[in-house]
Amino acid sequence: MPDPDAMNKEGLLKCLSPDALAAFDRARQLARTNGGALSPLHLFVAALETVSTQTDENKNLFETARQALTSRFPLPAQSITVTKETQSLLVESVRLAHEEGCSIATLQHLLRAAVNQPLVKESLGIEKIAEMLSTIPLSATDFQPIAQSRATRPLAGALNEFCTDMAEEAISAAAHPFIGREREITAILETLCRKLKNNPLLIGKPGVGKTALVSAVSVRLCRGEVPNRLRGKRILEVSRLRLLADAKFAGEIEERLKTLLEEVRHAGDVILFFDEIHTLLGAGGSSGVGDVANLLKSSLSRGEITCIGATTLAEYFKYIARDEALARRFSTITIEEPSLDETRRILAQARSAFETYHSVKIDDDVITMIVELTDRYLHSRCFPDKAFDLMDKAAAKATLAGLDLLTRECVTETLSETTGLPLEIMDEDPAQRLERLEEVLNSAVPGQARAARDVARVVRIAKLGLELRPEQPDGVFLFLGPEGVGKHEMATALAKFLYGSAQKMIDFDMSQFTEQWSMSRMIGAEPGYVGYGDRSGLLSKAVEDNPHAVLYFRNLDLANQVLQQFLGEAFERGKFTDAEGRKLSLSNTTVVMSLSRSGESHKSGQMGFSARSEDEEDRRVASSRLSRESRTGWGLADSLVAAIDEVVEFQVLDREATEKILAERLESLKARLESAQPVRVSLAPDLAGFFAERLASERKSLAHLERLWQETIVIPFTQLRISHTPQGARTQVSISVECGQVKVTAL
Repeated sequence: MPDPDAMNKEGLLKCLSPDALAAFDRARQLARTNGGALSPLHLFVAALETVSTQTDENKNLFETARQALTSRFPLPAQSITVTKETQSLLVESVRLAHEEGCSIATLQHLLRAAVNQPLVKESLGIEKIAEMLSTIPLSATDFQPIAQSRATRPLAGALNEFCTDMAEEAISAAAHPFIGREREITAILETLCRKLKNNPLLIGKPGVGKTALVSAVSVRLCRGEVPNRLRGKRILEVSRLRLLADAKFAGEIEERLKTLLEEVRHAGDVILFFDEIHTLLGAGGSSGVGDVANLLKSSLSRGEITCIGATTLAEYFKYIARDEALARRFSTITIEEPSLDETRRILAQARSAFETYHSVKIDDDVITMIVELTDRYLHSRCFPDKAFDLMDKAAAKATLAGLDLLTRECVTETLSETTGLPLEIMDEDPAQRLERLEEVLNSAVPGQARAARDVARVVRIAKLGLELRPEQPDGVFLFLGPEGVGKHEMATALAKFLYGSAQKMIDFDMSQFTEQWSMSRMIGAEPGYVGYGDRSGLLSKAVEDNPHAVLYFRNLDLANQVLQQFLGEAFERGKFTDAEGRKLSLSNTTVVMSLSRSGESHKSGQMGFSARSEDEEDRRVASSRLSRESRTGWGLADSLVAAIDEVVEFQVLDREATEKILAERLESLKARLESAQPVRVSLAPDLAGFFAERLASERKSLAHLERLWQETIVIPFTQLRISHTPQGARTQVSISVECGQVKVTAL
């Protein structure tokens, strides 16, 4: 065993048991809130907090120690240091463990070393500390030393060719310690100790830590922190890539697996681990399926081998559950995604490995920020993987920038690059930012104050996390109103505000989806049809490529009823499964729908455009009418109507709102003309009023504005003779109204 006196701090920490390491990380947190110097007293309090303190004496001791810590170190600190006394304490705890023949120091070793420190004795002055220590669980005698013959048991033959030792990788310097998940680890160990069905099958979403759990179990096996029945066992991961590589003939894969299983049976101390086990079950055989599964069933049924598998729920039912004989050989263990608080603790206790690797400090506030931001913006991925991923990327960015502290700016910049969302969305407080939403929508679409208010209210509830079902989209809206009142502009403004760009509004013209087979255009071709596997689904591609976006479905009443039913269920559940079986989330999207001209023509006189009161009762009456008329008058499936959060009624624009919109669009047209040619355009003040009057006289909406401008402005502009003046100079062009006509003149 290495000499503890010759170890640095990182080396000493590797000699601590998981619970002792958790106590050390808890002491770091205490040091930040109390004094900044991690003293033996901090470590003593953290260790007492970690162990079970069921007796009154233990509880009294903990309270006394906590009060002494607060009294001696009353002030918080921005950074922490580990005192020499604490390092000496760690050395002493490891020495105590080695004297008892243990390879790691447990909580009791830490406590026994701590009570001999002058600061702890001086602060507590309690006579019964030694008596208390004898009641603490996890006694050092419960653990046996690591088998010294481990180095003399190298992998050979098929074990060496197709497997890797998970414990060696898990305890390497590059690996960070596995924290928490005691319930799941205990369930795996209990299953491995069973007489029957002692093959755990871990089922969970990608990223929840299935493989990491098996690595943690392998480390415990290596260190002897397991029941006697499992001591001396080791977990070897089977590499599917190696097993299938260069297999040229039928039956070659089966022969390799037979050889491997035979060597496992003779070794007697091997537990095989099949990650993504479903990818292996269909390998081999002339038909391409089943033979590998049959080999495993035979070996498992006779108890010749023990194995651990990992897969997702969908793949379990697709590949394993339907083979009842195979499913019976396994005991399924569901691995749930950890909560926000659990993830925060996992990151806090694992940060030392990232700090050492990246040479940056990671504060508790930054860890909390990482967890909250990934929960808010990365719904499609799971904890703790997405939080670890962001912390690792952000720390790498800080290293490249030459920083010694991971800053909030590094985190937000990294998340912005990952999601494609602009920085200002993440930097600003969500509540303060959302207060401006109604004002922004009003500015983008003048004359629709009630519509802006209705949209802002629903979005604000969703984005602040106050909705009852957070897995659903951040608002499902039905926009009602004639052409040219601003429905499309409202959706565009919403995409700009929420997701940073007008390109984040993805437009679907549902008049192109009138047939039942149109479903394949939306979610992809079914197996056996042309296009399967080619990402042919328009909605699937849109959601996968832009998980943060506004999905705008125009002319929805013209879509096939089967497709409407599908969309209604997808909006209600907040996710859908495409033709390839991928589950895609809609929880970060905002859905906007509108009807065709024929659909709008079926509305009643009170549905959205009269000058009636804007109170809640009107909206409830309107929504209930929409529900009753969904099948006959509106052409919407009932499930789609049920998924709508708000029916937003757009009013016919008055003259003032129309002129304001026209003035803004004329400025946009002016910018387009000046960017296309070396000109400087001047607009007459009465242009907006002129076009408003003409649209009204011709009984046309703003939807016809582009065609009108094409005739009156764009075509005359192309006929101008614009002279190419010296570099930097621009030709002056005037657009005015003369004798009831628009006149475009080059000056």
